[in-house]
Amino acid sequence: MDDLDVQILRELNQASGVLPGRPGFRASYREIARAVSVSPGTARNRINRLYASGVLTGSSVYANPSVLGLEAGAYAVEVSHSHRKRDVINRLRALEGVYFIQNFRGTLVGVAFVYPDTVAREQTLESILGITGASGGFFSVVPYPPCHETLSPPEWKLVSRLVQGSFARYADLARELGVSVRTIKRRVSKLVRSHAVLCVATLDYRALSGCVPTDLIVAFSSPAARHEAERRILALVRDRMIFAGVWTDIGLYSLVLPKVSMASQIAEDVARIPGVGMSRVEIVEEHIDQVGSLRKYVDRKWAESLPTRARVPVPSSHSR
Repeated sequence: MDDLDVQILRELNQASGVLPGRPGFRASYREIARAVSVSPGTARNRINRLYASGVLTGSSVYANPSVLGLEAGAYAVEVSHSHRKRDVINRLRALEGVYFIQNFRGTLVGVAFVYPDTVAREQTLESILGITGASGGFFSVVPYPPCHETLSPPEWKLVSRLVQGSFARYADLARELGVSVRTIKRRVSKLVRSHAVLCVATLDYRALSGCVPTDLIVAFSSPAARHEAERRILALVRDRMIFAGVWTDIGLYSLVLPKVSMASQIAEDVARIPGVGMSRVEIVEEHIDQVGSLRKYVDRKWAESLPTRARVPVPSSHSR
C-alpha cells in the first residue's frame, strides 16, 4: 500500500477536518480524485484494486448518534491475562450499544458504544471492566456533529433501510420503499446535509500486506496545550493516516506504516511534543464493525415519529 492508497482511504473515511465519520455516502470517484490530485480513472483503478485485494470490503452507513438522542464514548482497556481474548471480544460484541471494536495485538482492546445518559454510560463501563477483567482504562466522549433537523416518518424509514446496506442503485431503493427515485434522492440529500447519517469505509486489516496497521493513542497534558500539540501530531503522521478521531479526552490516529519499527519511533516522537501527556502506538489485529446494531435505536425513533394511532411497541434499547 503506497501513499496514494493511504490518501484514498482517508478520503473515504473523512471528507474534511477530523470527524467520527464521513457525512452521508461514500464520495464519487471524481470527488476522491480531486481531493488526492489524480485523474478519476486513477482513483477508480486504485479503489477497485483495494476491493480486489480484500483490504476494502465496502462502507457502513450509520445513523449519527446525535440524531438518535444518544451520546457516544470510546474505552480502551487491557484484557486480563486470565481471560481468553477471543471469548472477551465475543462478549463485548453482544453488549448493548457497542458499534465498533478495535482488537489490538497483545492485551489491548478498544470499544466504541452509544448510551442515553450518564447512568447507562457508567453501567456499560462497568460491564466492559467485568468482561475484560481490567481494573481501568482510557475513556473519552466521542463528539459527533449535531443534527438539528426533525425527520419525518418516511425519512426515519429511509434511515432504517440505509443502515441495513445491501442496495446497488437508488432505483432499487425507490422500488423497495414504494416512492420515486426523485423522492429518494431528495430525502437522502437532506439526511446527508443535516449529518443525520454518516459513512465509514470498512477494511479487513488482515488482508494488508507489506505494511502494518496501527493506532496512535494520545492523551494531552492540558486543554490549553492541546491545539498546538494536535497540529504538530497531524503534521507528523498525516502522510500515513487513514482516520483521525480527536475526541474529548484523547486523540486516536489510525496509521498504515511501511514497517513495524516505525511504530515505536512515532510514539517517541509524539511523546516529545509539548502538551502530550501520553503516547502509545498499538498494532491493529482487526476492526470489528457492527454499526447495524444501532438500527434498533433508529426504529424506536421511527416509531416515535408516527401518529399516535399508528405507533407500535418497540423493545427497550438499554437493559438496566
